Amino acid sequence: MTSAATNRLRGLSSRLRASAKGPSERMAAASAVLVLLLGAGWSLLAQNIQIEVAVVVSTVVVLSSLALRLRRLLMLLAVAALCLGVALMQEGQPGRLSTSGLAMALVAALVAVAQTRRRDRLGLRQLSAETVLGLIRDRALVQALPPTVPAGWLVEIQQRPADGAALSGDFVANRLVTRGSSQVLHLAVIDVAGCGIAAGPRALLLSGAVGGLLGSVPAEQFLAATNDYLARQQWSVGLASAIYVELDLGSGEYGIRVAGHPPALHFRPTQSPPWRTSPAAGTVLGVLPALTGVLDRDVLQPGEALFLYTDGVVEDRASGLDAGTRRLMDGVEALAGAAPGGLARALIDRVPERADDDRTLVLIQRQPVPARAVTGAAA
Repeated sequence: MTSAATNRLRGLSSRLRASAKGPSERMAAASAVLVLLLGAGWSLLAQNIQIEVAVVVSTVVVLSSLALRLRRLLMLLAVAALCLGVALMQEGQPGRLSTSGLAMALVAALVAVAQTRRRDRLGLRQLSAETVLGLIRDRALVQALPPTVPAGWLVEIQQRPADGAALSGDFVANRLVTRGSSQVLHLAVIDVAGCGIAAGPRALLLSGAVGGLLGSVPAEQFLAATNDYLARQQWSVGLASAIYVELDLGSGEYGIRVAGHPPALHFRPTQSPPWRTSPAAGTVLGVLPALTGVLDRDVLQPGEALFLYTDGVVEDRASGLDAGTRRLMDGVEALAGAAPGGLARALIDRVPERADDDRTLVLIQRQPVPARAVTGAAA
């Protein structure tokens, strides 16, 4: 891995860890504001100045539950109760905390205990759930980083989880393998049944297996091995679709294998028609013990591109898959003359405009040969 790629991974990891802390801080601030507002309103309605004491206690308890373990939180509650009792003593005469103030303090204590017990049960300890989720997302995004391909090639990967979730049921795995004098790119796009957070844990587990198989087993055995792994998991929802491409970066020759996945699109701007839909097809993963399928072989010439995508990119409940696929093609043709880079991002943000399904788009483009190089070769 190059130093640039290493620095990029470090930067991504740092940003994700920083963003993972944000939700906990926002939750703490929101809890404090809510408690203060409730306390102020209750104080006005009950005309009880002592409610301010309950507000302070409640705020401290709620904020502490985000960082303390259960035993320490219980100790804090005992100290808070003692302090509350001392504060209510007025010149040696016991004061009385109103029902509203007492209710506020008790509710805050119960919420804090429940939250802390849940965090302890999950083994989070000093970590917030948002931090753990951020670390999981960190791993998924690092795995989906485009490979460092040789000059003359461009690979772009863009993903959008459903409803803006942190995790997606789609994932991309890739590996570069040296074969003879050229490099071979093995790239798989997998779509686990479900979407967003619901499918994220299964996608994460499957991505580890796929990453280990990719480039390690012969291309003709990859989907079968993935299918066997899914069968062994015995998940209640164990279906997944996949498209797998093996591309020789020296000659441009590629082979595509599919398991119940939308077909790849081969864009050939100098030919008519400019689009070739891959005929590769096969049985969806996780249904049958043995897979059947049709292999597609072709060559990616200079200036051509290959598009791999999940159904969330082209699925249109109003018009159907054909209309969504046509929009994707139109978007590519409209942006074909733009400068290299950023095409996948532009496409996934506009084709189609929906947020209730995971979307993944992969662009593999072979750069056109410069006119100067062609002229020199002819001479």
